Order: sequence, then C-alpha cells, then structure tokens
Amino acid sequence: MKRPLINITLVIMSLIISSVARGNDIKTDPQISAIVSNVNASNILATTTTMQNFRTRQSCSGEPQQGQGVTAARDFLFQQYSAISGLTVKLDQFTHPNCTSAQTYNVIAWLPGTDPSRLVIVGGHYDSRTTNVNDNTSDAPGGNDSGAQSGVVLELARVLAGHSFNATIVFMSFSGEEQGLYGSGEIAANLNHYFTNPEVVAMLNTDIPGGDVTANRPADFKMFRLYSSGIPRERNITDRDGVTDNTSPSRGVMRYVGTWGGAYVPSLTMEPELREDRPGRASDHVSFVNNGFPAVRLMETFECSPSPVNNSCGQAKLPCPPPAQIPAFCKDVNYKTTHQHSPYDLVQFITPNYSATIAQVLAAAAASLASAPGSPLNFNATGDSEKGIQISFDDPSGGGVDHFVAAARATSENFYRRRIIVTHNTKRVITPKELGLKAGDSFFVSVASVDKLGHESLFAYSEVRCDTTGCKIPAYSKRFKEPMPPPPPAKDPADLE
Repeated sequence: MKRPLINITLVIMSLIISSVARGNDIKTDPQISAIVSNVNASNILATTTTMQNFRTRQSCSGEPQQGQGVTAARDFLFQQYSAISGLTVKLDQFTHPNCTSAQTYNVIAWLPGTDPSRLVIVGGHYDSRTTNVNDNTSDAPGGNDSGAQSGVVLELARVLAGHSFNATIVFMSFSGEEQGLYGSGEIAANLNHYFTNPEVVAMLNTDIPGGDVTANRPADFKMFRLYSSGIPRERNITDRDGVTDNTSPSRGVMRYVGTWGGAYVPSLTMEPELREDRPGRASDHVSFVNNGFPAVRLMETFECSPSPVNNSCGQAKLPCPPPAQIPAFCKDVNYKTTHQHSPYDLVQFITPNYSATIAQVLAAAAASLASAPGSPLNFNATGDSEKGIQISFDDPSGGGVDHFVAAARATSENFYRRRIIVTHNTKRVITPKELGLKAGDSFFVSVASVDKLGHESLFAYSEVRCDTTGCKIPAYSKRFKEPMPPPPPAKDPADLE
C-alpha cells in the first residue's frame, strides 16, 4: 500500500535530525552507539593469538597434531560461537578439490531477525597459507591474514547478540579462501540450505584488518580501504580502477558503510577503492558478487606485501607498484620475508586497537542495515538536471517505514550530498538546489526508506542518472549478475589469494 502525502509531522522530523556524517543529515541510534562502544580490542587480540597458535591453517592441513591445524581452529571457532547466547551455529561442509584426504568446513552462525529471510552477512576467512599455496605442513601462523579477521567477526557476533533486529545477521568464518574462495563460493551459492527464500541485503567481508605496524604510518591508522566493484567488474591485473560515474549494488553498500560507519565511528575514514579487489587478487566477497549479491571488502590501509593497492597510477603498463612507503622486505614478490603468506605473518606486527576500530565500523553498518526497513521498489525519475526532476517508487515489502528520503550525488562524487523527505509519485519538481547541486550538474539520484528511529535502508537500486538531456536508468545496471572471467594465470602461487 502506498503512503499518504507528506504531513507536518514529517516536516518537523526533518528539522530535528541532527547527527552529521559526510555532510548528510542523519539520525544515529543510541542502542547502536552502545553496541559500537562495546567492541573490545583485547577480545580481538585474544582470538587472533589463539588462531596464530594453531599455526598452519591451510585448508587441507587437518589436525597434524593435537591443537594444531585447520581442524583445531574450526573447532575453536565453533565452540566460541556456540557459547554466545542467541546464536544458531552450524558447521558447513564443502568440497575442496585440493583436499582429497581431509574434510573442509565453514563455520557459520546467525542471530535470527523478525524477518528471517533478509540477511546481513559479516564474514572473513580463517584458513592461512605459506608461500606455496599447496603446502599444508610448513608454518603459516596467519596472524593478520587470517587471525585478525577471525577475531573481528567473532567479536561482532558477541556485541550484536542479545539485541533484536529486523533482518537476520549472519556471521561466517570461511575456509578454502587461500586456494580459490572454495568455502565462500559454496555457501554463497547455497544459502537456501539454511534460510528460506534468502534475500542478501549486503555482505560485509573483512580480510587483513590487523593494521601492520611496519607498513602503516600514524595517519594510515585513521583510515581503512573498502573495495567495491562497479559494472563491469574490475579485478584482473590489467583492469583499470572504476569511476564515480557508475552504479552497482556493491557501490551502494560502499556508500552505506562510509556514511553510517562515519556517523558512529568518526575517528576512522573510509578510503573507497573503486574496484572489486586489489589488482589480480580476490577475497570472499567476490563469491557473493558472483552470485548477484551486493558485497564489499574492508581491510587495513596498507599491507606488508607486494600487492598493488589499485591501478590509479596512470602507468601505461599496469598494475601499479606498491606504495613507496612499504618497506623493501614487504615487497618481496616471492613472499619469503613479507608479513603475509609467510612464517612472518605474526600477531606482534598488528595493531589490535586498529582492528577494533574496523570492527566498530562493521558493527555500525551491520546493525544499521539489520534495523532498517527494506529499500523502496521500482524507483524511477523523470525530468533533467537543469530544470529539476520528479520521482516515483513503491513501498518495500515488510513495512516498518516512517518516511522516505531522496538524495543525489554528482557523477564526479561517491557520496550523496543532502537528504530530503519525499513521498510516492510526487507531482512537484525537486530542484537540483534542493539536492545540494547546481543546475545542469550531471548526477545520480535514488531514494531510501527510514523508520521512526532513523534507521535508513540502502538506497534503491538502480540509481537514476540525470543530465541536461534527461533522466534514465543506466543500460548497464542489470549486468551486475554477469559472471566474471577468471584472472590470468599467476606467475607464482603467492600472487593470488
């Protein structure tokens, strides 16, 4: 059912929304603020250290001796999730083509929401590897990659449990990531094994969130990278970075994390990377993108590895080299001396308080998404960027909407300028000035649902692009479900995750 026309109550409400993030008027929730403040760096460090003490957690390592290997790590995570009241916990077995003599498992847990089919997923892999991707015996302590993300995801389960949300929040600890995203690939394609008619609102993946002390300067600990793919997807070694004049479901999640993470955790700034992952690399969010779900990756600002951050250097031959500040031993292309995929990936090189701050950003985004109503449906706009636009949309399923907000961003920008309250199929023209833009500026526009406590949904996909010639949904916008060809063969197994 469509909502009645805007009334004076909504006008008053728009005046009392006071919390600000990235220039947008948004309302924060004291309960979510309390969840964010409850994140504990000591808990994350304890889990990270325990994971390191299992030594190699290569997916095929099994349990070479008591208390060692990927099986011991799996059992530890299962026990830790099971000890958190309110969670349903499962071992998710999957087929790993390289592990002919060992069974392989993801560990998943979820906090049921009032709408059990809507899923907000937070994940990170727990397997580790050494220089040779197929070596399941050599020491691979994986302090940062993947002990840190295991600690972050487990801490998120702890701080979010005990609270009620509209959507179901799912916590996933993947195995099989290092050899080809096998664990996340199977669970992303088979969510209906655990959930009826699953609808993935967003998947938030964290991988390497430790804050390496040798690769990051003090200013870098005030930032984090977030990777999100555009259309077409950018991941291969020679692919250039995406552009702001582009839209995709994952870019919508990027904006959400930047806006709401910034509202609750202003001490940490998101650095958007407009590509699916670092050139030639991949992590578990890719498995969800492969299945048509919006997904992003969060990680430390710089890593102690030869991986290029992006392809924004403008070189004729790509990829870009690692930043100059990275120490020489981190740039070893054979991964002998790096703090990644080597015996030197140790807890002593990470910054637990930094990992905790990334966890706070994730907690804020996940709790906000899970509290919000669904996104408006069938959004469209007519008009142009000079005279103004008229918009139309339908209610989301599930209800819980108090009002709707429209917002726009210039095609040269990532984030929305200003939110304004709107109603369905409004007859009035919304001017560029109301949206914070100049007449004639090309822009993207969309609309989000907001409940009475200020919890805001993702903005409706697809955004509509408006310029002086008119408004239209980009022709490419439905191509986000297209499969992506695999990256070219690596020169060395360590070149790929």
